[in-house]
Amino acid sequence: MDALGLLLPRGCAGCDLPDHVLCDDCRALFGRTVVAPLAGTLTGRSYSCAVYDGCVRHAILAWKDHGESELDRPFRQLLAGLAWRSGLMDLCGGGLFVVPAPSSPRSLRRRGRRHLDPLARALAAMMRRHGIEARAYGALEAAHVHGRSVQTRGRAGRAARMGDGGIAVPARAVRLVDGTRVVLVDDIVTTGATLHHCVTALGTAGARVVGALTLAATPPPGPD
Repeated sequence: MDALGLLLPRGCAGCDLPDHVLCDDCRALFGRTVVAPLAGTLTGRSYSCAVYDGCVRHAILAWKDHGESELDRPFRQLLAGLAWRSGLMDLCGGGLFVVPAPSSPRSLRRRGRRHLDPLARALAAMMRRHGIEARAYGALEAAHVHGRSVQTRGRAGRAARMGDGGIAVPARAVRLVDGTRVVLVDDIVTTGATLHHCVTALGTAGARVVGALTLAATPPPGPD
């Protein structure tokens, strides 16, 4: 253990087991394939590694909102495993973008980083190692588009203006994503609204969204 670890010992982000970033038991909780419908995609589905409760919830919140960037590595590995066991990789031939869901400007200021970017880059790198021409690309913005971009014409203008739910493909990105396959990456699926807005914005720009990969999905409501 290094000197910082002796002074500030850490525990597992999920269960607080000493001297672990993410212990084996908590990591195993991310080994599921939780499927939800996602209209407008080639698979018709989103895929998640886990159900968002208990230790899974604690770990994701530590990473997402409390600066636990050491979790980038296990989360990258877990998302790559999900890409394989979901079967989504079978539809990822040819050129492809791995696109992270956008964070709001307020969230970016609070976190100080785009927390999904390391996951998107690692997923694209894994795909390239298996012969898929993939790269990570921030093709979405979480803001209503105003000003000069609204004055553009054609598909670029429509994509910039028609950000469903405040999510849009900016005009600069439309030429790149038009006609290209896309895999979406997000952290948590709750109602599915964010992913729906992302799919709508990308579809307006001419992209073909294969599906979405996320770390966790909220559990369905229990019976009344």
